Amino acid sequence: MVKGDVSVHTDRIRQQKEGKAVYLGAFINHFAIGYVLLSLDNKEDVMLYTNHEKCADMIDLLMMEPFRNYGIGAQLVLACEETCRENKIPYLGLDVNPTDNPAAKRLYERLGYHAVGEVHLDGVYEYTDEQGNQGKYEDWCIDMVKRVSG
Repeated sequence: MVKGDVSVHTDRIRQQKEGKAVYLGAFINHFAIGYVLLSLDNKEDVMLYTNHEKCADMIDLLMMEPFRNYGIGAQLVLACEETCRENKIPYLGLDVNPTDNPAAKRLYERLGYHAVGEVHLDGVYEYTDEQGNQGKYEDWCIDMVKRVSG
């Protein structure tokens, strides 16, 4: 699901204006079907795996369900890699939940990313389900990295 909270997108556009990130989207007839935030700040938690070379951070690659499995997400990843090359950033990293999102992990592996480190708690998110019940979701992720230039 593409995040509907406008403040998320407003903050990401602010980061882009400040030169800290690039916010990429996929659109059909001016309708957003997916996006990804590429943080140009260093992904500190993978420095041991990049010989302490700079590593950008790909955050929240999301595609609306009906548009998955058409290669659009892969194109967004490739656009992030190209942006890293243009900015002379040798590595690109990301977090993925291998249990709850195995398809995304397979996509990243197919594109040359490899898992590093241990599974870690990436965040705890509150949600309301379709019946109105509230809960918390723990997002247990693994870091993945790829050398994209140099």
